[in-house]
Amino acid sequence: MANGRAGVGIRLMSARARRMVGPVVGVGIVVIGVLAVHAAGRSSPGRTDRALAALVPMHHGSSAAVGDALAALGDPVPVAVLLVLGAGAAWWTRGGRGLALVLVAPAAAMVTTSLVLKPIVGRTRGNELAFPSGHTTAVAALAAVAAVLVVSAVSLRARTRAGTVVGLGVLVLAVGVSLVGRDVHDPSDVLGALGVVAAVVPLAALAVDAFADLAEPERTMGGPDDEATRRLPALR
Repeated sequence: MANGRAGVGIRLMSARARRMVGPVVGVGIVVIGVLAVHAAGRSSPGRTDRALAALVPMHHGSSAAVGDALAALGDPVPVAVLLVLGAGAAWWTRGGRGLALVLVAPAAAMVTTSLVLKPIVGRTRGNELAFPSGHTTAVAALAAVAAVLVVSAVSLRARTRAGTVVGLGVLVLAVGVSLVGRDVHDPSDVLGALGVVAAVVPLAALAVDAFADLAEPERTMGGPDDEATRRLPALR
């Protein structure tokens, strides 16, 4: 198997990761539920939102420019470009599993945010539905998908995987802070979007693995934390 295709046939979720799916999804659902109740029908930020937003003002000078650039990562065009690039990279490194995850997980998260939760919660900001944040959902979902692919990449060292995941988390945090600092969203909108991603992306990865296992059981291997993978000499 060529080096670029070394991850084809390996599960997106290792045994260890699969054990964490339930708690992660549960936390995401709780975050969404609590914040949705708080935000339902509101058109102005609450006291906690105002206090948190006051900590990250980005109204003037270079901070405003940086904030605008980071917030714009969640716009439709950058998201579409990242999806295309991510789909190509995922197909090359992880085959059908990687491609399916890139196509399914961000779309499911964005649909959950924009077509399900926003109309139900009805929280508005400037005459637009704001909870959860669509920009944050898009960026965080793409980052979470990238994290799943990196963590399950057997060709990467553990330190490299961990560093990449931390970097993706910092990027998502920076985008969320920028949206708040530039008065595009309230902190609760951003946190609600993170809850959506936590609830949707792990389930999407499990679903992709389940269908792929059924389609090609003879080629399926565990992730980098599974004993089966550790015993493969060619991938050490």
